[in-house]
Amino acid sequence: MSQRTEFLLGQMSHWVGRLHETGRTEFLFELEMWLRSFERYFQIKNQPLSEDSTRTLAIRSFYEEIGLVAHAIDRVTKLCTLLSSEDQVSQERFDKYVENFLKSDDIADPYVARLLRQHSPQTGLTLLRESFEDLMLLLQELSKLARIPYATFQSIGRLIYREIRRNDYLGLLMDKRFKPAYDRISSEPIAQLMQRIDDRDRRRLIANIFLQFFRQLHYLEYADPRRRHLDELRTSVLIFSLVVSETRALVDYIQQEQQRLGSDAAFPASFESFVYCVPLELRKVINTELTELTSFKQADTVYMKIENSHGILRDCFQQSVIQLAQGFAPEIEGKQIFPQFQTHLEQSRRLKRDLLALTVSVHHFGQDPTQEHADVMKRFIAHFYDRSLRFLMYRDWSSFESFSAELLKCDNMPGLLQITHRFETYLKTLLREVSKRGVLQSSDSNDPAAASEGNRLELS
Repeated sequence: MSQRTEFLLGQMSHWVGRLHETGRTEFLFELEMWLRSFERYFQIKNQPLSEDSTRTLAIRSFYEEIGLVAHAIDRVTKLCTLLSSEDQVSQERFDKYVENFLKSDDIADPYVARLLRQHSPQTGLTLLRESFEDLMLLLQELSKLARIPYATFQSIGRLIYREIRRNDYLGLLMDKRFKPAYDRISSEPIAQLMQRIDDRDRRRLIANIFLQFFRQLHYLEYADPRRRHLDELRTSVLIFSLVVSETRALVDYIQQEQQRLGSDAAFPASFESFVYCVPLELRKVINTELTELTSFKQADTVYMKIENSHGILRDCFQQSVIQLAQGFAPEIEGKQIFPQFQTHLEQSRRLKRDLLALTVSVHHFGQDPTQEHADVMKRFIAHFYDRSLRFLMYRDWSSFESFSAELLKCDNMPGLLQITHRFETYLKTLLREVSKRGVLQSSDSNDPAAASEGNRLELS
């Protein structure tokens, strides 16, 4: 190890320790996430493009994609400021003022020259922030064009990559895969599980896979539409590009380790399905849910697609972690690893029960259209709307609200019967979709009583 590399590592370690003491490590994680996202987003294989768009890249405009990059760059400049102390930022501004005032026209900017020497992580952040601020001005000018060609899109990507990679401290941040400050297995059951694996190489392999999954789940927290303002929803596409790319790499890594280790691969038989199922979920997100997302203007549609994508990948990764853990310790339950997993399970069970009760009440009214049954059905509709609608996928809200408004406003029996027939068909379809949720299938496979309770609906 060279003296400079040793110096950089020491500076970086000290700086990360200070961030941990001041509670700012999450900002560092987010910064790293966006920087990695830039490297992945400009690769076409990670773009959620339709087949037609992929075939016609030369004539397609990347105006919307550049807009998303500009939003993410703006966030990175803010994070650079948040990661620098106020004293540091103020001193940098004063230094820049003095040096710009004193410099002569025939020499290079001494402030920038000093930054380029990168004596500390803070100067590296300042260099990145100022480079990105300059880039933002260029992107603002580009936004005035009617069309931004693919070649320009690629050039912007190369510029960003070079700005990140020429920064010594950011290079260390990006190349050192796991950071003790925020990459750790905090789940006690999994920590205990790891201690049971005697072979050092096998333990390192399994720990690496767990850490990869937890990191992807951490990334997905920033793509949760409930955490983002509607104006920023589309920037989640960059995060999904990163997650998809990283997960593909994880699948390749697991396959390589399986081939290298053979029968001693240390993977439980139940985990074999991961290599097959996860790529299918990735394709579902990139090639279906998020395809051409930038072309959609309605916030509801964008929210729905991001919510679906987030839910698909979150459930997939959580199930993979649970499945891998149970391969070594069958007694481990999902809620022990992911407390919110139990919450999601309870919500899904409650949703299914309420949906089942509503469907039964609608069916009874269709079979015996009396005023009494109509009143019961309307009470169930109002109850479901108030109690369980929020547990449905966002895309189903408007359909349910439309049906319920029609039914609750209708006063004549023939009209009510006509709407009810369509509503019952809709509810049966909805019930089938809810029953397919991963948390319910996993739970029901371990709890036959719960499965039979959910399947007691007998409609002609």
